[in-house]
Amino acid sequence: MNRTGIILILLTILLLLVAYFLPDAEKQQVADKNPYLSVLFVLMIVVLLANFPKFSGISPVQKVNDVGLLIFIALMFSELVFAKLAVLDPFLFPSPARVFLALFKDIDILLDGLVSSITLLAAGYLLAVITAIPLGLITGWKKRLFNAAYPFAKAVSPIPPTVYLPYSIVLLPSFKAASVFVIFIGAFWPIFVATVYGVFNIEPRLINSARTLGLGNLELMRRVVLPAALPTIFSGALIALILSFITLTVAEMIGTNSGLGWYIEYEHQFANYDKLLAGMLFLGFAVVSIMFVFDRVQSYCLRWQKV
Repeated sequence: MNRTGIILILLTILLLLVAYFLPDAEKQQVADKNPYLSVLFVLMIVVLLANFPKFSGISPVQKVNDVGLLIFIALMFSELVFAKLAVLDPFLFPSPARVFLALFKDIDILLDGLVSSITLLAAGYLLAVITAIPLGLITGWKKRLFNAAYPFAKAVSPIPPTVYLPYSIVLLPSFKAASVFVIFIGAFWPIFVATVYGVFNIEPRLINSARTLGLGNLELMRRVVLPAALPTIFSGALIALILSFITLTVAEMIGTNSGLGWYIEYEHQFANYDKLLAGMLFLGFAVVSIMFVFDRVQSYCLRWQKV
């Protein structure tokens, strides 16, 4: 077993003992610590199972241990500073046990909010992908169009997408449609600019070599231009996805009555900071999961780079 894994398991056991046996500060006490203790136990089991396979060098095991160590540091710090010593205001800084208890109590609401948020995110982001990539390919391919459109895109793209929210709420039929539009605008420009840049910077020799094989424009675009620009496109798509999360959260806080952003803002209005942090934690899990899927898609589409 990896030495780091053994140390991490022992530290997690220590955290379990501290959380269970040392009394919390009076204002940080909760009636049920089982959700929090269950999370710590699952964390320990995950690290234990991950350290059984034998890998060499930089491996998934090492990544699990490194991430687990960061989680342990954050939880131990929160446990000691917030729960046991109550160094900071318990009202603003609830203990991990209070946060996880709120998370487990509101898990149904959070799951419903996740479905709502993912629906909006997918609609806006995918709409941006299917429009920005073809337009970017055409704009980067036609030099005259590039000279006219690219400076305009560079000037407009830095404008925060939330600026369009008041107009979209007035002009579009529903808050959800307005949210989708704002997410679309925020995701469109990074993908479009990255696609144009990727196409325009393809080596001319590559294009000339393809032409000598008798490829037409459409076939050339599909077999040569798009694959060559794909790494740059994915870089823009990653930035667009990050901006989409930010835009989604802001849009839900302002213009909807569902979703994770709405839940966080709703609990903030009632000063339920344990539930607010639970919502932020759940949102973080959702973001990590979606980014994991994005990385897998990127690895598959760019698998030829590893050859």
